[in-house]
Amino acid sequence: MFFEIEQAPWQVSLQTQGHHICGGSIYSKDIVITAAHCFFTEDGQQLLAEDFIVRAGSAMKNSGGTLVKVVAIQTHEMFKITNFKYDIAVMRISEALELTNKVQTIPLAEKNPARGTPAFSSGWGFSSLEFNHVDGSVEFVSPVNLQGVRLQINSADYNGMVLKIPKDVISAGSFEQTTCMGDSGGPLVVNQQLVGVVSSGPEWCDGDADFTSVPYFREWILNTIESI
Repeated sequence: MFFEIEQAPWQVSLQTQGHHICGGSIYSKDIVITAAHCFFTEDGQQLLAEDFIVRAGSAMKNSGGTLVKVVAIQTHEMFKITNFKYDIAVMRISEALELTNKVQTIPLAEKNPARGTPAFSSGWGFSSLEFNHVDGSVEFVSPVNLQGVRLQINSADYNGMVLKIPKDVISAGSFEQTTCMGDSGGPLVVNQQLVGVVSSGPEWCDGDADFTSVPYFREWILNTIESI
């Protein structure tokens, strides 16, 4: 469903070369929390802070709001692009954002939500499939307007299999209610607190997704903010 930015005023679009690649969440006026994999190419090359900008305060990924340069990035020291563990990052932007009804900070949750807890996530990830009648291919459609999805914290996947979920990961979503490519780095929110960061999910975005647990990495996040 379409979201207005006032419904998720902590949401930002992380962009490189004029294109949206990931979401992020405003923790303070000059700190954004996102996923580590957003800063790596598919072949494992890490990009520099100067390669990125952030758009804040707009539900449109390509217009409106405020564009701010990224000046520092710290990905988790244990992150590897090959397995997406420790998929958390902090970045500092070049100037303090002005807080309005469209730009707000979000606090860090202190504990993982219980199974069955309602949550929601937002972003500009692929939202639908489009069938190409010419060659029979199926393509994902990338929205311009911010999307939002209501999720449930999982104890099982959509096939009913019980999940053994590590404490550094939160599983949420279902077959038709989930995140997709382009949502990476964006927020998983419970009770107006940031509990997770969009990390990964099934190839066709047709099941539960994995979110990096903010409570698990809370101390790392706070220490990193002090150091960058």
